[in-house]
Amino acid sequence: MMYLSTYYKEWVQCNKKDVVRDVTLAKYRMTGRWLESLEPKKDLSELSRQDYQTIIRAYAAKHAHQTVVDFHRQIRSCLLDALDDEIITKDITRRVQLGGLKVNASVKHLEEDEAKLLMKCLEIKYQSALNWDHFILLLITTGIRFSEALALTKEDFDFEQLAINITKSYDYKKKTQKIRFQPTKNTSSIRCVSLDLKTAWILRPLIEKQKDKMPIWPQLCGVGHPPVFNSTINNRLKKRCLSANIPVITLHGLRHTHASVLIAKGVSIQAVAKRLGHANTITTQSTYIHLLKTAEKKANEQIASILINW
Repeated sequence: MMYLSTYYKEWVQCNKKDVVRDVTLAKYRMTGRWLESLEPKKDLSELSRQDYQTIIRAYAAKHAHQTVVDFHRQIRSCLLDALDDEIITKDITRRVQLGGLKVNASVKHLEEDEAKLLMKCLEIKYQSALNWDHFILLLITTGIRFSEALALTKEDFDFEQLAINITKSYDYKKKTQKIRFQPTKNTSSIRCVSLDLKTAWILRPLIEKQKDKMPIWPQLCGVGHPPVFNSTINNRLKKRCLSANIPVITLHGLRHTHASVLIAKGVSIQAVAKRLGHANTITTQSTYIHLLKTAEKKANEQIASILINW
């Protein structure tokens, strides 16, 4: 008898190990452990849509909606391969109701005027010592990921061309790791991100003092490739938000802020997706759909005002 959890674990070992990053692999394996505790004791070939719905419902009773979405997505990928291999005869995940616990709403991004107030509170005076406020400035003006920013070295900055080359990320979670450079989230994340003139002017004299191949900001935590606790930097960001009298957001919220401002200013979704390192525009569209609708409304009003004068 082949249980779903058994097949899933073998599928992860075959298709995900040494392919995805360690942190992603750990999420897949966590899904497998939950699946083992929730599945009915039936052979994989005998599972019905009702059986799968029961699994999802039990998981959703203890997890937030987005966590349930991720759980379902990982198992469904496995089951679609099982369908292709004719281990099962139908897609038992079709039309499943996901559900999940409601979480308290939190501010995910700042408005443009709030972002400006935040930057005014950062200690980023020209030619001052490098600090985590410079890191916050970099995140909000480029939209790059936390782990991508941590991996940046002096060589990654091209101040003549006002650009940053994103080619790697930084594994900041493991305490015993000596070399923390790792691949980017996906191949689309390897990209060149433009720098605005003001940010380049602030960072250039500080970056050019750094050693060529060493990660710049982790050195603030110690020599070599030390672990970096995002909670520490989030706490610093919280203090700056409170000083600016604006909503408190997280480091990832800086990325959302960057993208939101660009979309609100009319930058195309394709350009924003490329800048963020998204594999396709679908991810960008689903994340910022409310802003896209607002931008579309403004565009329609503009079109109408043009055509009425024809």
